Amino acid sequence: MYLAGEILATRRMSYADAIRDGRDDRVVQDLLEKQHRTLIAGIQRGRFDGPDGTVQVPEGMTPAGGEMAGAAPAAELASAGDRTLDQVILEYLAAELNHEQIECVFTPAPDLIAGREAAMRIQAQSSRSREPIAGASIQVRVLSTERKGAIVFQGTTGADGGCPTSFLVPAQTSGSAAAVIRVTSPIGSTEFKFPIRTTP
Repeated sequence: MYLAGEILATRRMSYADAIRDGRDDRVVQDLLEKQHRTLIAGIQRGRFDGPDGTVQVPEGMTPAGGEMAGAAPAAELASAGDRTLDQVILEYLAAELNHEQIECVFTPAPDLIAGREAAMRIQAQSSRSREPIAGASIQVRVLSTERKGAIVFQGTTGADGGCPTSFLVPAQTSGSAAAVIRVTSPIGSTEFKFPIRTTP
């Protein structure tokens, strides 16, 4: 779970038992989707809301940089009121489809390599009218397991909804890294994540 590009908490689960008799990608995918739906239900129920309006890390999740907490009962997250998880997800997806959102086109498609310059054009448009979104804020933040997240680019889309974007991808000797591109405008905001490769 992350907010504004910062990882707040994580939950890990073992799938060793699911592949004990051989690799089955579908079973692993089902486990991931179930965990994702469970966390969305938890968010809907306010499990991550602190008493003073801040975000809190619930039991069973690992705070960023912390140790794994004790596992929370699955039943505690498994329902949102009287609705099933599938109903919660369907309602969320229906709400997303009914309001205007930001869509972006990246030219060329981002292929990020640690230690090298990255350049692309980001084109923002409305999901409903397909009109370009001028004045949208573009922020590129690099998250890494080696160091604290860093903002490597900030810009604004022009009248045509486009923003030429270039930045140096920080060097990465080990671990994992990704670029989080956040686009913010009056109609809302959205994020895109792209992995960073350590070798060409």
